[in-house]
Amino acid sequence: MLLPRFSASRWIVVLLLSGAAVLAACGGGEKVVEVTRVVEKPVAQTVVVEKPVAIEKVVQQTVVVEKPVTVEKVVQQTVVVEKPVEKVVEKVVVQTATPQLPPTPTPRPAVKPAPKSKNARGQLVWATVESDGIAGGFNAVNLCCGGKALGVVETLFRPTHEKGTETPLLAASWKLDEKQPPEFVQVTLRKGVAMHKGYGELTAEDLVWSVNDTNANTSAQHGSGSVSVTDGSGEWAGFLGKTPAEVIDTYTAKIYWTTFDPRWTTWFFGQDGLGAGVVSKKAFDKNGRNWNLDNLVGTGPFEVAEWKRGESTVVRAVPNHWRKTAQVQTIRRVVVPDETVRLAMLQTGEADIADISQKNVPEVQLFGMVSKGSGTAGMLTVMFAGNLWEDTHPKTGAKLEILTYGADQPWLGNPRTPDDSNNPKGMNDMEQARLVRQALAMSIDRDLVNKAVLSGLGWPVYIPYFDINNANWNNKWKVSFDAKKAEELLDQAGFPRGKNGVRFTMPFYAWNNPGPLPHFADTGDVVAQMWQKIGVDVAVLHYEYAVFRPSLVARSATIPWVDTGPLENFATTPWDWPRGGQMSALTRGGKSHGIEFAEATQNYLAVGLEPDIAKRIALNNKFADYLHHWMPGIGVVAAPSLIVYNPTAIKDWPMELGLRSTYNSPENIILP
Repeated sequence: MLLPRFSASRWIVVLLLSGAAVLAACGGGEKVVEVTRVVEKPVAQTVVVEKPVAIEKVVQQTVVVEKPVTVEKVVQQTVVVEKPVEKVVEKVVVQTATPQLPPTPTPRPAVKPAPKSKNARGQLVWATVESDGIAGGFNAVNLCCGGKALGVVETLFRPTHEKGTETPLLAASWKLDEKQPPEFVQVTLRKGVAMHKGYGELTAEDLVWSVNDTNANTSAQHGSGSVSVTDGSGEWAGFLGKTPAEVIDTYTAKIYWTTFDPRWTTWFFGQDGLGAGVVSKKAFDKNGRNWNLDNLVGTGPFEVAEWKRGESTVVRAVPNHWRKTAQVQTIRRVVVPDETVRLAMLQTGEADIADISQKNVPEVQLFGMVSKGSGTAGMLTVMFAGNLWEDTHPKTGAKLEILTYGADQPWLGNPRTPDDSNNPKGMNDMEQARLVRQALAMSIDRDLVNKAVLSGLGWPVYIPYFDINNANWNNKWKVSFDAKKAEELLDQAGFPRGKNGVRFTMPFYAWNNPGPLPHFADTGDVVAQMWQKIGVDVAVLHYEYAVFRPSLVARSATIPWVDTGPLENFATTPWDWPRGGQMSALTRGGKSHGIEFAEATQNYLAVGLEPDIAKRIALNNKFADYLHHWMPGIGVVAAPSLIVYNPTAIKDWPMELGLRSTYNSPENIILP
């Protein structure tokens, strides 16, 4: 089967069109971007652990005794006092940092006012690329991000600007295990929270069932009966382990995990982390699996009124919601795959909100639209899938199946046969592949990618997981653009240009994301053109991610690919949070970057167990050093997540702190 080759002409067209748009909007001058930086502020979380003292202790105290004598003086006597056994309370302070917002580009001034909306006040129409990602009303079938972002499903916690990442939502209170590190949390739910569609009050049974249905280790037996493929299923399985959550009483549940993670409130049980939310067990028990594939019963300020799979979704405000009743009556999301049509719907007032690619945001600002986002930005990274350097599972010790070294690939380093036939003299296979990856990283002109793909709204990324706008960033991790040096490294690695100018052929997967993020494919095309210039014959692949994903789960992928990945690869991720989970065999059984090495495992576990924020930052800095040296993945560009809306239909949309989702809190929309 012949792989499709990259077309240089397509890249040139993309670049010329984007450059023309920038020049037209700027009047031929340079684009000025204001950068706003929010410095991380530590937030202290105090965990109180009581430990009984096993034996009596003898404590020496110094007592001052005054005696009347001829010459006044103070005689100090040491008195031994035996104290009874008592409980000693240890306080362990776990500090976490608040997410840091990325730069905010200055909006383009409008050249004409926005058109009047054709829709009734409070009945918003949203032109979207795809349906809401609800994909079923229970977690095992990938109840993902749309349900939470649209305010249909809620979780235990949510990030807010006012209180940080651990603001309680459905959780009324919680208590961590007394062990250090803790092995479980006991959560008590808010009372009086109603499930949608008359399915009664939220109870611990709903929470426990939802958690167990999320965990691939427990979903078949203790959840919906399906093996969970939910968002981040590998991370869920690695975090929760095999012990199911359990009901303590009507409102209290106990959730176990195998490895404590300081992000448990945010990434796993937060409103803007992984996709799983709390849904109705009663609805599933009463109506069965098939009904629940097309119906979603949550607790949020909006409920699903209508869902036509792949066509449209209507959510309506819940009257007298326990938290906040929205001003908006309904939001109708209509699937409109063609961006030119979505742009036209905005310009005519047919759509009030639209998913628009970053490269077209300046255009819609010119005709009066407002761009808005939660502050998050995905850091697009090329992951060199197939670099599997771990031999045993870090938890079980079981021998890992390694499938990716059947054929020698220039970008894959094999630590098991470091001296293969094509290595230059004195160079092993690991160093050879490292030089190739370094050359590929150095040949990327990230500023040009930003202009061509994102209309200059983004910024460079050099290594996975670490954003250049964070106060902890160190320029020693920067990868400067140097195509000449890149060619020298490829020569050094033993891959000179052939008579046809080609060094080697490399497939490159840049998926056509069906969502509002077409920059995956566009970024892949532009990067591939740059690699072509240094003699790498790149075959760019643009098929559906659903086809590629199984090879990541099976750890059989050997193709470099464009990814953002989990929370740790978003620009708002606090510097001290664990990184490297999807570069570790910890996530075997679920999706990863297709990369595994022990240093990622060690960093992910060590940072998760470390209560001191400064030490967590130091560990991550060391991990950044490792990533910069070995380059299992290379950064390209950060793409801010944005939507646009018509100010004649929406006066303002205050969003809470974003970690991953483009938007949130539609209940906060203020109508004109």
